[in-house]
Amino acid sequence: MNIKQALASLALTGTIALAIPAAPAYADGAASTRNLILLGGAAATYLIIQHNRKVHEKYAEYDRRQAALSQENNDAWAAYHQEQRAYAQEVQVNQELKKEIAYQHGVVQQQRHELASIRSRNEFVRGTHRNANSRVAMVSYGWGDI
Repeated sequence: MNIKQALASLALTGTIALAIPAAPAYADGAASTRNLILLGGAAATYLIIQHNRKVHEKYAEYDRRQAALSQENNDAWAAYHQEQRAYAQEVQVNQELKKEIAYQHGVVQQQRHELASIRSRNEFVRGTHRNANSRVAMVSYGWGDI
């Protein structure tokens, strides 16, 4: 249907609506009261339905937040346990390092002791050798140095 046909059908409908005389409306008190009660009941029903929809949306949002918090809590709990495992592993590594340091300290102490004993032997040997080369007071009878 094109625009001309749509305008023509609209004009025809408007002309027919104006040409037909409207019937007078009679006001019936019981029908009017009944219509007001029905409209009021429909409005109240609509308001109750909308209120319930909003309440259920709030409950659903609250449940979503609780689920997200529970998930975060579970993630935090899992992260806590992971940190505990990592800490236990670090403690084991530190204990192994302490053992290694104690072993190395023992080796260093042993080497220092050996070095000190070697130095004392060298000093003893140097001391006797030096005494052999040193001049001893001699009684000289004029023949010079022997």
